[in-house]
Amino acid sequence: MFGKNYRRSIYQLVLIPIFIGAFTVQANIPIEVSAPEQLIAKVHSATEVGLNWQAPKDVEGVTGYRIFRDGKRVGRTKMTFFIDTSASPNVEHAYHVVAVAKGQGRKVSLPSNIDSVRTLKSDDNEGMRNGSVIRVGIARLVDHCGTNDIDAIPEQELDTCMDKLIEHYTLREGLADMQAYAARYRRQEDSELIELGKRLFFSKALSQNFDTSCASCHHPAESCGSDGLSLSVGVNANDPDVMGPGRTDGQIVPSVGRSSPQICNSALWVDSMFWDQRVRLREANRDSEVGTVSTADIQTPELTVTRLMNEEVENTDPLRLLMAQAHFPITAPAEMGDPSGFESPQAYREFIAQRLSQEWKPYFHAAFGDEQVNFLRIARAMSAYQASFMFIDNPFFDYIDGERQKLNEAEKRGAMFFYTGAGCANCHDGVMFTPERTRGPLYPQIGVHGVADGNFKNQFRMPSLLNVGITAPYGDKGVFTTLERVIEHYSDVTGSLERFYGENETCGLAQFQHLNAEQCAQVVGDAGEYVLALNAQNRAASDRSDEAIVRGFTPQQVGYLAAFLRALTDPEAVAGSNEINALIPPRDGGPDGHQFDAINREGEAL
Repeated sequence: MFGKNYRRSIYQLVLIPIFIGAFTVQANIPIEVSAPEQLIAKVHSATEVGLNWQAPKDVEGVTGYRIFRDGKRVGRTKMTFFIDTSASPNVEHAYHVVAVAKGQGRKVSLPSNIDSVRTLKSDDNEGMRNGSVIRVGIARLVDHCGTNDIDAIPEQELDTCMDKLIEHYTLREGLADMQAYAARYRRQEDSELIELGKRLFFSKALSQNFDTSCASCHHPAESCGSDGLSLSVGVNANDPDVMGPGRTDGQIVPSVGRSSPQICNSALWVDSMFWDQRVRLREANRDSEVGTVSTADIQTPELTVTRLMNEEVENTDPLRLLMAQAHFPITAPAEMGDPSGFESPQAYREFIAQRLSQEWKPYFHAAFGDEQVNFLRIARAMSAYQASFMFIDNPFFDYIDGERQKLNEAEKRGAMFFYTGAGCANCHDGVMFTPERTRGPLYPQIGVHGVADGNFKNQFRMPSLLNVGITAPYGDKGVFTTLERVIEHYSDVTGSLERFYGENETCGLAQFQHLNAEQCAQVVGDAGEYVLALNAQNRAASDRSDEAIVRGFTPQQVGYLAAFLRALTDPEAVAGSNEINALIPPRDGGPDGHQFDAINREGEAL
């Protein structure tokens, strides 16, 4: 499980009262002109919704809160969270709360923001499937819509045509699986464990030289939990508090050789972690059901970690893949630290754990019931935090649920092209938009691993397309800055590779725009020659002609596909939302003064 039982934690917040600020801050704002902030609602089941919020700022004497569902009062609490257990199945409910101050004559505050969620249709789904599927072949547009021309379908018939494709690809069933899967995670969330994990995730104390945190490359406010760079910059940054474009270690070629994958929805993956799946279940593809939680053993690149995970962590623990993954960035020399001077990487991890100062102990006590600190507990807490970083509510899913107005005409035509003639659904099927298997198409390569990294067919897993509208730059090396450019690559891989290297597109990437042509060539290194030769080799070995491989998407088709892909973004995943802000700790330096309080290249807070 995530930690202590979720409901038990509701009544054990005396260790770190999350509403303590209401009693310790000098009052300077009357309650009637203030309001609770950052109300967030999460679906737990068909009839249960969890709510949490922040107390009104600078208001003295707050004694409780009233909870409202659809404008009607449904409960009260002294805490800043509440579980509504009497919601209606498959209904979109709108929630808000008000604060009450008894010492001010039982005056009430202004209402908080409103947050709306749709409950599950039923609780029959056990929530063990993430919506991934794998199929052979794609639907033909003409079989469902009477034509192979996307533009020939009258606007008034688009919904009818879409319904047929949704049924063909069993998207409603897949979405119900994913929603139940997410609800299962949310029922098990432990607020104290997530708070500890958040603080650890943002702590530079976990790096060897106190200069890098996990959030340095995976910040919630950037790219759904990435850094916006093509090639990430970990240790030895000139300014360790800069995140994203502008973060540099002073080297022309960054030491980290891959793009930082986003962490949002990382808990949806049930088979593997990392681009190259180096942390995964010890189970052959033929023995595993795609998208279904398995109890198979975990395998990792390090025997000690493999044994630790399989011996100390239950095989039914929903956090175990994330926990295994958390062991490796810590011991990556270019990312966070070099364990070479220690007896083993695991000895280095325990050194880092024991190096945490006394100020961390109250957080560990609140999360685990005692002050013991070890790396497995650190991994568990950070994994609980990452698992809470789940964003699956987007316009396309709303459309599947029957809200026709959520997609415009271009997005609908893009969806139909995606699932038929474009061929995208060959690899990005299901509502997870990946079968959690490795990919085929060859991407441009740059950086220290540009040769023989990601160039061989089936080396890297296919990414999910959820929230893809905000996760640029794209690819394992972050070589494409727009969705349109990615689509053009799939339209003509050979032409795209020749264009990327021939037109020196590396210099157009935000991270390298300040370099001259000679320096950009250093970033590419020998990768251009190698990738073009490998592509020619692949074409020669293929039984398909060049004409069959080149799809030749028109600009209109590219636009349709890009519009659809942007409709896969959850609005709550965008920087500045209450949900994203709740994932970022207050800029207070953290328990020990080593917190990563990110700034951009202009020095502005992120």
